[in-house]
Amino acid sequence: MRPVKLTMQAFGSYGKLTQIDFQEPNQNLFLVTGDTGAGKTTIFDALVFALYGEASSSTNKKDGVVLQSQYAELNVEPFVELVFSEGTGENSLLYTVRRVPRHLKLLTRGAGKNTGSREVPGSVSLIMPDGTEYPQKEADSKLGEILGLTKSQFMQVAMIAQGEFMELLRAKSDDKKVIFRKLFNTELYQNIVDELMNRKRSLEKEIAQIKTACQTEAAHVVIPQEYDQWQEIEGLKKQVLNGEIVVMDCFLEHLGELCRTLEKSVNFTSEELQSASKLRDEKRDIYNSSIQLTNLYAQLESAEVQLSECGKTEAQIGEKTILSEKIKKAYEIKGEYARCQDALRNMQTCESALKEQQERAPLLKEQSQSVIQTARAVKETAEKELKAYTTIYERVNKEVKLLKQIKEAENNVKTSLQNLTAAQAADRKAREDLEKMEKQEADWRVQSEKLTDTNEKIAVWKGKNQELEVLGIEVQETEDLLKGVETQKKLAKKARETYQKNRTRYDAKSQEYESMRRIFLDEQAGFLARELQPGKPCPVCGAIEHPNPCIASTLHRDLTREQLELAEKEVSELRNRQEQSAGEARSAVDIVAEKERLLEETGRKLCTRILNDHEQFPEAGMLEVFYSLGDNIKKFQESRNSEAPGAAQGQMADKKCNWNALLKQIQTLLGTWKTLLQEEGTRLNTAQKTLRNLQDALGQVEEQKKSGKTAVEECGQKLTEAAASAKSAEALLKQLNDSREYPSEEAAMTEFNQAKGKWKAAEAASKEAEKKEKASSEELVNCTSLIKRFEGELPDHQKLYQERQAFYQTLMNEKNMTEAEWADIAENYTRETAELLQKEADSWQRKKLAAQTTAETAGKAIDGRSKPDMEAAKSQMEEAEKVRLQTQTKLELYKEQYKADKGAYDILSPQMEKRGKIIEKHTKLETLYKLLSGNMSGNRMDLETYVQRYYLEKILYAANRRFANMSAGQFELRMVDEENAGKGKNRGLDLMVYSNVTGKEREVRTLSGGESFMAALALALGMADQIQESSAAIHLDVMFVDEGFGSLDEHSREQAVKVLQELAGGSKLIGIISHVTELKQEIEDQLIVSKDEKGSHVKWQIS
Repeated sequence: MRPVKLTMQAFGSYGKLTQIDFQEPNQNLFLVTGDTGAGKTTIFDALVFALYGEASSSTNKKDGVVLQSQYAELNVEPFVELVFSEGTGENSLLYTVRRVPRHLKLLTRGAGKNTGSREVPGSVSLIMPDGTEYPQKEADSKLGEILGLTKSQFMQVAMIAQGEFMELLRAKSDDKKVIFRKLFNTELYQNIVDELMNRKRSLEKEIAQIKTACQTEAAHVVIPQEYDQWQEIEGLKKQVLNGEIVVMDCFLEHLGELCRTLEKSVNFTSEELQSASKLRDEKRDIYNSSIQLTNLYAQLESAEVQLSECGKTEAQIGEKTILSEKIKKAYEIKGEYARCQDALRNMQTCESALKEQQERAPLLKEQSQSVIQTARAVKETAEKELKAYTTIYERVNKEVKLLKQIKEAENNVKTSLQNLTAAQAADRKAREDLEKMEKQEADWRVQSEKLTDTNEKIAVWKGKNQELEVLGIEVQETEDLLKGVETQKKLAKKARETYQKNRTRYDAKSQEYESMRRIFLDEQAGFLARELQPGKPCPVCGAIEHPNPCIASTLHRDLTREQLELAEKEVSELRNRQEQSAGEARSAVDIVAEKERLLEETGRKLCTRILNDHEQFPEAGMLEVFYSLGDNIKKFQESRNSEAPGAAQGQMADKKCNWNALLKQIQTLLGTWKTLLQEEGTRLNTAQKTLRNLQDALGQVEEQKKSGKTAVEECGQKLTEAAASAKSAEALLKQLNDSREYPSEEAAMTEFNQAKGKWKAAEAASKEAEKKEKASSEELVNCTSLIKRFEGELPDHQKLYQERQAFYQTLMNEKNMTEAEWADIAENYTRETAELLQKEADSWQRKKLAAQTTAETAGKAIDGRSKPDMEAAKSQMEEAEKVRLQTQTKLELYKEQYKADKGAYDILSPQMEKRGKIIEKHTKLETLYKLLSGNMSGNRMDLETYVQRYYLEKILYAANRRFANMSAGQFELRMVDEENAGKGKNRGLDLMVYSNVTGKEREVRTLSGGESFMAALALALGMADQIQESSAAIHLDVMFVDEGFGSLDEHSREQAVKVLQELAGGSKLIGIISHVTELKQEIEDQLIVSKDEKGSHVKWQIS
């Protein structure tokens, strides 16, 4: 990817439309320069925002409304458009991405028109090389596919933002691993480790399940206490239940032996049970036979007793049977006698009723004729009264309707008069409202004319607010710079103190070493003599005998060569520390000077701006504050100008106090100014609302006036219509009153009620007469009907009585009983007595017959056998059953124990076999997992890190070529060696720096600021080379570096620029942001960024 053209509008500090054509420079290396806050970094914010939708900084992810420029009106849409190429040569393709951030837009209608704002969502547009627009929802994913890098990856290798140089260089191995995983697609190796872990956990779960199953089944094992190895196998069972699965094999062996023992016991006891059951069955058969024979003897004895009893009562039963027959005959004759008497009574009743009706008939006929005549007279009277009532009803009904119409007419008159009064009032009110409206319109127009310049005042007020906001930002920047100066001074002081300590320690140790070396040389002969041994040659003369060796001084006799070398090594280390701390102290002082210069430059611009702005803000109370502040600024600048270069430390402290006092006064000024502007804003907002309300009201007043005039006309018309309606209603009322027949409704109703009462009374009398006529007629008809019926029924009753009398006499003859005999029996005995006597005889007969049958059957069954001994037979059977039950209980116990133990054995055996195979497989997996995941003791480096070291090695190879050039061959970056990479923790991707001067390695965090910048830059370049090499789909022909050159000395800076120039000699476009003045002479193509009250501007300065 290579940027071709960048276009911005209303973005960050760029208010107006700004274009940057990256094809204008003659070289691929260019410098972006400008004052602090001018908008240099915003260029790269815009470039990254176009590609990824966020600004370039990883610590401050600006997006949305934050990116909208304060130097543009809200009606100007903010956007960033980037044209970039992908590929090289003939395969190069141009893409255009246009992105609009989430922003505020001025309202053009509604209540907040031209003053309020609403938030507009962001959007993205991607134009493909063929000119077509890619679908908006998929544009971001397509951009990621084209670039092949996420934002964080892009920032690591293509755009090193300000303050983020050291992130990759000093990152720990685990952090580097995440970055490399995305860049070089090494997640496969981590996936392998994760899969091994999942499989290992799965096997561990299976082992745990088998363990639980074994414990469950072991709990089911039953061990008889009479078993000779009960104590041993019970102990093994408890161990298994406690989770000691290692004893399971031994437990299974004992369990198998127990199962075999139980199986033998089951077989033996089964045979015993069969023998016991056979004996029990024999004894039971004998006992049952005895019971049957005993029962036969009992039946025979019982039957003989019953036959004896039946013989004793046989005569009584015969008498009771004869009496039962007589009672039945008597009651049969009595029933016929009762029927005969009923027939006699019915005949007599019919004769009496016939005679009575025959006597009533003439009287009823005469009475009926009289009632008919009376009813006719009453009916004629009722008809006359009904006719009179009908006539009066019609006349009264007509009068009631007329009265109702009169009431309605009266109500209409009343309503018409009320409507007339209301119409008159509405007409007056409509005319008064119209007059008030015209007067209100005149007042509103006067007020509106007074507020016509409110919007202009608000525009001026917004400009002042924006200026105040900019001043606040600049004051904050100045305060931040002041804090940075103070912090850096502390660091510089600390660095000087460290240097002084290291120097003191070095001087002391160096003097000590020189003293030891001189003593060692002076005493060399004594040392040699002390080391001579008999029979060995002297290192000086070669003699093997040493008769008079030199005697060394006793004061230094313990001084050896190893002690001298150790002292020399300590002196060398202290010298290196002194040199390193001296370099760091110089670097810290240089940074203090650079930060003070930036503070001076920024502070002067702030003061100048404040002095230039005060005439634009003539608010009450502000002018005196500006004059006071102006005097202080001038005195402050004069005092600064009068200070000589290289002032003492005390003067630096005074500067700090001066800056603090000045910034505090500026903050006070800005706070006062902000308060005044807020008060003015409140007044202007109130005036604007009032003006808007007046304009809205005036816009509506014309329509209201038209409505008012229309209302006046409508009220006049309604008034005329109401007057006419009232007059018409009064005329109708008079006409209706003239047509009345009664003086009042009460008089009409009185006459009506009287007529109605007479008619009702006549009608009631008519109905009563008609009712009597009907009753008399019905009574006569009923009497005639009864005479006919009785005359027809009487012969039948007479005949029936004669038949019943004859049958009664015949029945007494057949039963051979007189009337006195049957009457006596019927009086002394009831029907139930006869039935009871018969039942008793029948029962006796059945009992006798049953006893005879039983005696014959029992005698045949006994067949001459003697009576058995039941107690002896029962005792023998119960003893045999007891033996059988004991044997059966023992057998069931053995079977249950065998079933439980054999079932557990059959389940546990395959489970333990399965567990052995799983444990073998788990052991292999666990060993492999620990090895590849870095969890083995002494090897904490995982598989993915090991693979990534291959890529890091290539990155370091490319990086060290640049690092060596920039550091004059002094340094190179190295990985921690494999032997130490896995000790303690994973340090497989940690970096060390090797010094070719000292021949030693040290951690990269010990590098100075300039050295760290060179190392980070070299590492970023090396990573870009490796990405380009490992992925043909990723083409990164661009790199931007934001600041960092200020920490380099002249030689290092020249070497760094030389490396970048060599890199830019190919196809890679490299842009550098820096304040370093020397870079302006070394890099000829420059993009100059400036800023004024209208925002940031850019222009190319091409060599």
